[in-house]
Amino acid sequence: MSNRLKIRLSAAVLGLTILGGLAWYLGFFAEEPEAASVAEATAALGEDDVGGGSGSSEVLTDLSGTWTVEPGDATYVGYRVNEVLSSVGDFTAVGRTSIVEGTLEAEGLTITAVSIESDLTGLTSNSKGRDGQLRKQALETNTFPQGLFVLTSPIAVDAIPAEGDVFATTATGDLTIHGETQSVQIEIEGTVQGSRLVIIGSMKIVMSDFGIEPPSAPLVASIEDEGIMELSLVFVRA
Repeated sequence: MSNRLKIRLSAAVLGLTILGGLAWYLGFFAEEPEAASVAEATAALGEDDVGGGSGSSEVLTDLSGTWTVEPGDATYVGYRVNEVLSSVGDFTAVGRTSIVEGTLEAEGLTITAVSIESDLTGLTSNSKGRDGQLRKQALETNTFPQGLFVLTSPIAVDAIPAEGDVFATTATGDLTIHGETQSVQIEIEGTVQGSRLVIIGSMKIVMSDFGIEPPSAPLVASIEDEGIMELSLVFVRA
């Protein structure tokens, strides 16, 4: 093997090592959180909190009334998108914000109104570099800090599930991100834990539908235009 070829191979190996080290430093190799799930949410609530924030032993027989989002580890809104790093590989980027407020109105077993607002400037992932870029690129959260979902069609629940059981349905509403509003359908699952109502949801989202251009960075070769929006919400009756 010629000295010139050895030098080229050594430079290539060094370059890959530097890229890999940079990717590790920025957090790209860190294991991403599992997708939002009822099991994850109820585990985050903890057995000690089953009775609700006030320790209530209330057994739900219907959903009537006004419910508010309860802050905590089980409440967040976030994204999940695939990105390709130059000469390193494919990764799933996951970012979440726990700064979420909202209300749910219900009559009997029918959810009549929902409004959920999230502060997208609070989105954090395993990469501070990625988080910083989202404030200036893509979601541009410095300019468009609010995410908003408003239900536009009532949701009828067949029955209050027994604790630990799960119901599934679809929520239709208006989603606003990046200053753009689109009608969407979110597949949701719900369960009851003590006096709390736990709602998990996810939907595919096409960034270009909301005027979002995928972010760019020296280490990132490409980012898919399609991703997943996910949410985990815990409600308590007001």
